[in-house]
Amino acid sequence: MWPGAGVETGVMAGEAASAFGDRDRPAHPRVEPLPALTSLRFLAAVYVVAFHYDRYYFAAAPRLDVIGLGFTGVTFFFVLSGFILAYNYCGVDLSAPEARGRFYRARLARVYPLFLLSLALHLPWFAGWVMKSEPPLQGLMASGAVLAPLGLHAWLPGAACSLNCPSWSISVEIFFYALFPVLLPLVLRRPSRALFATLALWGGLAAIATLVWSAYGAGVSLIEPEPGGLLPVLAAQFIKYFPLMHLPEFMAGLLLFTLWQRVRPPVPVLLALSAAGFAATLALMHAAPQAVVHNGLSILAWGPLILAGAGMRGGPLCARPLVFLGKVSFALYLLHIPVYAALNTIDRAVLHGALLAHPWLGATVASLAALAAATLAHLLVEEPARRLILRGFRRGAPAVLPAR
Repeated sequence: MWPGAGVETGVMAGEAASAFGDRDRPAHPRVEPLPALTSLRFLAAVYVVAFHYDRYYFAAAPRLDVIGLGFTGVTFFFVLSGFILAYNYCGVDLSAPEARGRFYRARLARVYPLFLLSLALHLPWFAGWVMKSEPPLQGLMASGAVLAPLGLHAWLPGAACSLNCPSWSISVEIFFYALFPVLLPLVLRRPSRALFATLALWGGLAAIATLVWSAYGAGVSLIEPEPGGLLPVLAAQFIKYFPLMHLPEFMAGLLLFTLWQRVRPPVPVLLALSAAGFAATLALMHAAPQAVVHNGLSILAWGPLILAGAGMRGGPLCARPLVFLGKVSFALYLLHIPVYAALNTIDRAVLHGALLAHPWLGATVASLAALAAATLAHLLVEEPARRLILRGFRRGAPAVLPAR
């Protein structure tokens, strides 16, 4: 998830300038950092990890609804992605080819190194999973080996979750990046029209998803459709992972930015609204259609929380240790499944199932190992690779629109 996963929180231009000097051209003008939003990325990533590890290590235990909503951490990433990209690029004329080129290069530098690393680390388990599957699902899953490195796997149900499942959200983010230079000026110029269009799109997609699930869901859970067989699995992957299904969440982030430009409600009020939104999402979790809950309903909670984080200039969320963990969050999100797969293999082969037999121990070991792996990947792969890619920026300043 993370998506979104791997977005800057107002520091990209400053990092590029300080690291490489005047000879390098930043992707966008320097903007004020928003450290609390960086920290919130870590908390959202932890929420997703808790959601997955709860199912892996506590499969026989009753499901807690508050943990069961952990998948909505990805919605948080999608909304945050729209907000931060609008924040960083609202003054850049992305109609200019050079500006678009710098934007896409910055996106490549931000997401692809860790994305490819996570895919490579998961290859052994991907191969084993494919070999154990039956046609036609086997062929769809195997296609992930080609589609995933290209960022296209979320477009094909069956392939979307085959190679390191969390990577589907990066495929969705790539779709957002492709549309962003067109969407941003439309939203900034006509936010009211964009709001109505977003609501209409969300309503239409929710109706399609609900009809698809009603036809093919076979009475199973959208989150765990496997007991229903092939059709529910493919229908669930279409609803949960198909990029177009999540476009309203990204649009919501763009619209949040336009609201933030005009109105800055007090942080305590926004936090209270976020808590109320989360309580409403919990209350509707089993009452609303599953597709609606999965795709966007949690914006009721995450929208006010993002606005609150954008307004924070002090407090625990702005503390350096938590901000650093926020920078590690993209790696944590992408690597926690490969780490679990590796630990599970070791547990079965060497520890005789001790971690699965003691779920709290297993979940704790897996969480610490995932955090350690994420920290190393951030320091040794993500940051060095990003700087290397960004060295291609040339002297000059980005094309900037007149001040609004």
